[in-house]
Amino acid sequence: MDPEFFDRVILEAIGEEIAARDFYQQAARQMKDPGVAEIFEQLSRDENHHRQTLETFRFNPLARVEFVRALDYQVSEQEAEPPFSFNLSPREALQLAMKKEEKAAAMYRSLAEACRDPEISRIYLELAEMERGHKVRLEELFVNAAYPECW
Repeated sequence: MDPEFFDRVILEAIGEEIAARDFYQQAARQMKDPGVAEIFEQLSRDENHHRQTLETFRFNPLARVEFVRALDYQVSEQEAEPPFSFNLSPREALQLAMKKEEKAAAMYRSLAEACRDPEISRIYLELAEMERGHKVRLEELFVNAAYPECW
């Protein structure tokens, strides 16, 4: 595996986590509903933790990073992506976040499929799994918040 290419892959993933963190921070500051603001603040903290994980991996590329395989019920795939507004309900905030994670996982899967180096492809697949894990966690929150009758 080319070390420079590996570094570019990880830096790209770190950049995506930073962009997601910044989006959630800005959204949290501008939300009118304090509950929705807290959801976005937590998502921002989560994205920052993901960035730190990737930075650790970047400086120790021999570590085999493998993310937990979460059971995915594909809730996000059944939901529409709400347009961003400052008046999002908690349900809409979670829908938006789920869709962002779904798209991030799809992006990494497509990069893995396009990659010729099996080791780099494996890294992209692990990054896709990390994002899918985030999506599944958000889906669980969404189902509990959006469908309280299921409690």
